[in-house]
Amino acid sequence: MSLPKLLYLCINDGSDTRINKEIKTLAAHFDVVYLGIGRDDSQAFVKPYCAEFCLIQGHHKSLGTLVRYFFSFVKRYFTQSFRSIHVINEQLLLIFFPFLIWSRRRVVADIFDSIFLRSASPVVRSLQSLLYRLPKTIIVTDDNRKTLVPNEFQGKTVVVENYPYAFYDVQSKAAAADELLVLYSGSLGVTRGTVLLTELLKCSPKVKVWMIGWVYDEPTRLMSQHPQVTFWGVKTQQETMRLASECDYILSVYEPINDNNLNASPNKIYDAVQSQTPVIINAEIKVSRFVAKNRLGYVLESYYSSDSELLLQQLIAQKKDFIFDNDLRRRYTWEAISQKLIEAHLH
Repeated sequence: MSLPKLLYLCINDGSDTRINKEIKTLAAHFDVVYLGIGRDDSQAFVKPYCAEFCLIQGHHKSLGTLVRYFFSFVKRYFTQSFRSIHVINEQLLLIFFPFLIWSRRRVVADIFDSIFLRSASPVVRSLQSLLYRLPKTIIVTDDNRKTLVPNEFQGKTVVVENYPYAFYDVQSKAAAADELLVLYSGSLGVTRGTVLLTELLKCSPKVKVWMIGWVYDEPTRLMSQHPQVTFWGVKTQQETMRLASECDYILSVYEPINDNNLNASPNKIYDAVQSQTPVIINAEIKVSRFVAKNRLGYVLESYYSSDSELLLQQLIAQKKDFIFDNDLRRRYTWEAISQKLIEAHLH
């Protein structure tokens, strides 16, 4: 007996950590048809779990790429029958709105990088009200983000947390007691930690950085070539976790420039719990209170803290002071909450 079909729409190449967890979970209940965008499928970790994997070659900011993506969607929409349609973020809801409005009882909107948290414009907010009427279910990544969804849509909003898979292959720390080894992973750019790390690297040759993920700007690319930096490229979550467990800290800072950053829901915090490696996070980010309360890492007084020498001393002195409770390790896993994703589609 064949499984019902699910159309999964995103602009990722199949390498994103959360998307990988979702596809693997959904594939146990659906034949997943994946429609994404990327330069090639060499890092398409989701591909083995998909009944059909279609990657439109190019960049998501290219008009030509988006046109090809649009017509690839239209072809599948009219030639295949989908039990459910999973849409990543609001941009794709907007692009495919004329078609999805006829399928609204089958649409699940997965919002983990909201464009509406980057602007307070009344025009933008009115567009949010229009788009959020479309899906039968809206998924967000934590309880705080759920409170930011307009009241009229709270009833159909569910939380599917950004937890990692349980991890048991914890390694010994790679740095000496007087050294500092920081993991810099995920989306890598000047608003996510490049500035802070560049200053720390200037302080001492005993500072080392391991980079994993996607480089978004020139200063970050230049830092990746620094002699004290190792760039590992893009890795699976389990590979990233293994490297994280060897580091002294996982960097998880966000420049406080918009509501999206202030309300960030970084999987790195829960990676820290599983890998037993503390995070570095700035106090402006709301989730830093959770980090401080549970002693999961070092909280910077401000993203714009400028005394790098003092910061380096404190990071080295405190790197063994953090606690990773076994109860947290059991509770904050994808296995513990993944059923909520299935329920979002089947209810």
